[in-house]
Amino acid sequence: MSLVSTIIDPNGIATLTLCDEANLNAMSEEMAKEFKAAVQALKGNKSLRAVILAGSGKAFSAGGHLAMLDAKRALSGEENRAQMLKFYDSFLCVLELHVPLIAALHGAAVGAGLCLACACDVRIASKDAKLGFTFLKLGLHPGMGGTYFVPRIVGPGMATELLVTGRVISADEAFRIGLVSRLCEREKLLDEAQAIAQEILACGPAATAQLLETMRGDGAHLEQALAREAICQSVNYASAEFAEGLAAVKEKRLPRFPQR
Repeated sequence: MSLVSTIIDPNGIATLTLCDEANLNAMSEEMAKEFKAAVQALKGNKSLRAVILAGSGKAFSAGGHLAMLDAKRALSGEENRAQMLKFYDSFLCVLELHVPLIAALHGAAVGAGLCLACACDVRIASKDAKLGFTFLKLGLHPGMGGTYFVPRIVGPGMATELLVTGRVISADEAFRIGLVSRLCEREKLLDEAQAIAQEILACGPAATAQLLETMRGDGAHLEQALAREAICQSVNYASAEFAEGLAAVKEKRLPRFPQR
């Protein structure tokens, strides 16, 4: 079963969908490989004008796959640092597509999944969406570029609050703080994303690519943020704090973190 699907319409609008419904589209290493391959295939499409990123089933993405995270406890710090950088790149390589990226969020959009959405140029959400940067609830430093993208979208103060509390917010609050730019009913979500993509088609593609380069900012700063995130996460994976956070999620209870 494919974990990522790609559909391209005659106008050059691609819909890239995460397809692990049984795990709420949690991001695994297998999904990472398929996602990167899908992006590489799109890079070769000269008619590409926009990409819609979506999730199938009940959620956009529940974040990092728990089995993958659990397995990292047995690896060395250097192995985890290198693997996390590769993992980030497998999804964030979507930024190598010099066309507008539209994230269509519904259900749970949390952790690394929400960070991937924040890498996109436009985010819209269904009214049922629940969004949160829940890393610290696991005893884990944010990753997937969260420390770079989120402050650029909602400002440093709000970004710090969202990241440091791990709070899950409603679609209405996400709209109020500017994390998403439009809300709609669940059944109209992809139609709304398509409508935005259709507006893009009326704009000059070369000028659009220039604007995206301007708006996405300095890639060197993103690389610095990712390097820091990978180092911090590699330390976290070996900690008692992370072990307790992971156990709490599996047991569906609040974590009892050890005191520093």
